[in-house]
Amino acid sequence: MKLERLILFFSSDPSAKLLRADHAAYVIYFLNQNYKVESNLSLPQSELQARLVRFQEYVHETEPDVLCDKAQNYLTKWSTGDSRWLRRNFDTQFDEPIYELTPHTEDVFKFLMEALDRSLGFVGTESRLTRIIETLSDIVVRGSNDPVRRLAYLESEKERIVNEINSIQSGDKVQTHSPTALRERFSDVVSDLVSLQGDFRAVEESFKTITRDVQKRQNEQGDERGSILGFALEAEDELNEGDQGTSFRAFVRLLLSQNQQDDLESMIRQLDEIEELANQVDGKKRIKRMIASLSAEAEKVQRTTRRLSSTLRRLLDQRTNSSRMHLANLLREIQASAVRASDVPPDIGIELPGEPTISNFMDRPTWTAPVQFETSEISSAEPDEDERLLAFRQLAQLQRLDWSTMRTNIGQMQTQLGEFTLGQLTEQFPIESGAVEALGYIQLAHDQGHQVDDTLTEVIQVRSGDNEEVSFIEVPLVRFCDNSNSEQEALANG
Repeated sequence: MKLERLILFFSSDPSAKLLRADHAAYVIYFLNQNYKVESNLSLPQSELQARLVRFQEYVHETEPDVLCDKAQNYLTKWSTGDSRWLRRNFDTQFDEPIYELTPHTEDVFKFLMEALDRSLGFVGTESRLTRIIETLSDIVVRGSNDPVRRLAYLESEKERIVNEINSIQSGDKVQTHSPTALRERFSDVVSDLVSLQGDFRAVEESFKTITRDVQKRQNEQGDERGSILGFALEAEDELNEGDQGTSFRAFVRLLLSQNQQDDLESMIRQLDEIEELANQVDGKKRIKRMIASLSAEAEKVQRTTRRLSSTLRRLLDQRTNSSRMHLANLLREIQASAVRASDVPPDIGIELPGEPTISNFMDRPTWTAPVQFETSEISSAEPDEDERLLAFRQLAQLQRLDWSTMRTNIGQMQTQLGEFTLGQLTEQFPIESGAVEALGYIQLAHDQGHQVDDTLTEVIQVRSGDNEEVSFIEVPLVRFCDNSNSEQEALANG
């Protein structure tokens, strides 16, 4: 875990921004209640907005300073910009936009579920170690095709089962888990279920990323139709045959198996008979909704993959139809030109400025192979992961230029001095956003018709963000003149 990666995560990742947001507890509670607790995969805009209004009224009874803006403004803020805690899109089933959770919000729910939700149990070390051992055993046994190893394992299991049967038939007490062990394992099941439901957002996002790549490839000029077709087919194979797609299809087959559903429903009903789980009300509610919830999640992902496959084919059809239409138009233009020229054949010929010269083709030199150039590596630079992360960090910290304030500063200096240089402007209004702000002033000077003389230079001082260290840069000499008409024209055009 590197410091640069942590700094980049907390400064740019939407999950970190949600945890650090104003009134984060209220935002997370509202989203969790309306999506996870009520098992809603998506909500129409009008319904989600009405729910948020009711939640604001409830909160304002005791906390009038919390979530004071309009509900629609919050939904827009949560689904755009750097937030991206909700995804806003359209669905054929609704006449208005719908909102869904994003993988970033699901990650926050999983983190808080494990860190804070103690009502479903506690951190069970014994149950987790047991599960690790059982999983490792399953990997070793079923990951090998050695018949001797498999028979040895089955014999040991047979001996264990026979011993347990004999013990019960002889009247011995049936061995069960302790109440603590039962609650540990039940807490692990609920935690895994919540995590599984959140993973569906990541699966959908992965599939959509592939389709966006195909759309970008299709829109690139000069890309051959055969190349796009090959890329689309490879992408569709990746959707279906990649590790994520294979795992998801196996999950769907397991979930939709009628025998599997009957066994799950039978086990879920038996949970109510276990006294040690009597107080696990919320956890049992989640488990009882498990089949319906997972089925709905799987169906949503399948609809997404079908829609993505349809998009791939539609892109290719559009490209094919466009090529056919272009060819048909060219043929029609050629036919029309031939018809117009049929009555009065054109006088086709060329005029030469002098006598033509005749050359013998045998006088031409024979073909020789072109000169072969040796390729050489012009750079031996190795990519540096730390430098790349530092560059991303610096990119994330870039500030947006306030063009309105910069124009106001220029106007005030014109009122005071009439004519001045960029250096005088920056002395009166110091640069706070680095060299980019200086370039912004030069661009405004050019747009408003002031003088930018690149044959002369001037040194100005700049300061970057929170860095108190002042640096100096050399820029072209910029003279701001009192030309109000040029400024008005630039503002009108801008």
